[in-house]
Amino acid sequence: MLAAILKSPGCLELEEVQDPQCPKGGALLEVSACAVCGTDVKMRKMGHKDLAYPRILGHEIVGRIAEIDRNCGLDEGDLVQVWPGIACGKCRPCQKEEDNRCREMKILGFNQDGGFAEMLALPWQCISRGLNLLPKGINPALAALAEPLACCINGQETAGVCRGDRVLILGGGPIGSLHALLAEAAGAEKVMVAERLQNRILQLKRHTSADIISEDAEASDSLDSLQKSLFSETEGMGADVIMLATPQIHIDSRLFRLLAPGGRICVFSGPGPENHSEPMDLRAIHYRELTITGAYGCSSRQNRKAVELLTSGKIKADWVITKRARLEKIEDALNHSADRSGMKSVVCGK
Repeated sequence: MLAAILKSPGCLELEEVQDPQCPKGGALLEVSACAVCGTDVKMRKMGHKDLAYPRILGHEIVGRIAEIDRNCGLDEGDLVQVWPGIACGKCRPCQKEEDNRCREMKILGFNQDGGFAEMLALPWQCISRGLNLLPKGINPALAALAEPLACCINGQETAGVCRGDRVLILGGGPIGSLHALLAEAAGAEKVMVAERLQNRILQLKRHTSADIISEDAEASDSLDSLQKSLFSETEGMGADVIMLATPQIHIDSRLFRLLAPGGRICVFSGPGPENHSEPMDLRAIHYRELTITGAYGCSSRQNRKAVELLTSGKIKADWVITKRARLEKIEDALNHSADRSGMKSVVCGK
């Protein structure tokens, strides 16, 4: 089979390798689509602490079952979306449907080969909770958005986004766009997105009801103008929820100025190394009843919810995909994501 193999940071090579075998109790997939995550772009360039080389990247996966060694209600030929977690299934978080917090967690495309290949072997742990049967006629590329959408569900559940909230999303890329769609579906009173790239602003205006704050939200000296624009949108109250959908935001107590009393900040995107080591004003947290929460990955339950939202049409996100490429052209897909010339790129199978 053909696979895109990361040999070392900066060295991604397309190679013909031996087809994987179906693991005992597991499954073998023909990969139909694997979307590109910002983490994939980062790993191609800089590597990752959880990687062992060589590694096939890709964790936003949809595939067709070629072989399955388990009686679980799925058959050969079924199109499935894959939750990429490999959890123990026995620990307290797993039993509480918080399996993204499993201490033994491994992830396809990180600790085990992922979906940037023609075939993918899934271990037995993936079968019971990690495969989601897709309806006939669904576009595999659209279904590949389920995992990033599930991560957004995790963030918004953690931050308690609910009907009537005023939600500010810092960053209007693929993740910020999915956050906007999800907050709208949750009944938010107002959704605001701070974004500076005009191509993304046009997409957001065309496909969402979000109010766009076209400030350079990634620049630390823009906070005053961002606050001015935000307060103009919220009668001087500020946001009930702030979702950090870019790693470029400098995280410190100045963000509290953007929050209404009782407001919540979700540290969703992993902050860059220069943006996360500042002291916090605990008095402001206390007196204004503020909350700071984090979100990393998604649970299998949230992944199932994302599949239902996408396949039912409750969330219409096909416009978020602005680049499709065959595996042979994976560099085009990765570069499309890296240079932010559009939104989401997807590597498509046969």
